[in-house]
Amino acid sequence: MKITDITLQSKNIDRVNLFLDGKFYAGVSRIAVYNHRLEVGGEITEQELDKLIFDSDKDKAFDYALTYIAKYTPTAKALRGKLYDKGYGKIIVDYTVEKCEKYGYINDQEYARSYIAFNCTVKGKKRIRQELKNKGISDAVIDRELSKMQPNGSCAELAKKKSGGMDLSDPKNRAKIIRFLQYRGYVWEDISQALATLKVVDDDFN
Repeated sequence: MKITDITLQSKNIDRVNLFLDGKFYAGVSRIAVYNHRLEVGGEITEQELDKLIFDSDKDKAFDYALTYIAKYTPTAKALRGKLYDKGYGKIIVDYTVEKCEKYGYINDQEYARSYIAFNCTVKGKKRIRQELKNKGISDAVIDRELSKMQPNGSCAELAKKKSGGMDLSDPKNRAKIIRFLQYRGYVWEDISQALATLKVVDDDFN
């Protein structure tokens, strides 16, 4: 097949339109064209075209990943999902995610550390663990980062806010507080200590 034209795309200067035998063939990255030393008037085989498209998709996927990461702070799982949604295959997705990890553009451990720091005052370890698992963070990373989470009295503080104005002698009210704290992801040990704190506070006012 003969390369009859290579033109810049008007909306993306990093990509070009490739024409073969007088017909538009595909949009490909400028880097791939340069690396394959393509020129108007040159010949290209079907095998070379396959490799060109593969290399071009790698470049395009990586550019998309960088744009996405600039707007958000994704986990590896989230980035994989976005790339699959864009129609890229497993080989391209694996290549892109691994490259982003290699350059430090995504880091699940740093993500977990930041997530825990941001949520530890309003959520318990159980809920944080489940949310991180849902985001694709490995158990090993979650365990390591949660082990660094210091007790901060957040369970007792939330229980105090939730119980404001409640009659704590009413089992129904105490059940509401327990369910609320369970939903926030606190384990029974934290909840029982919070309830004990509420009882001490309540007794102080009686």
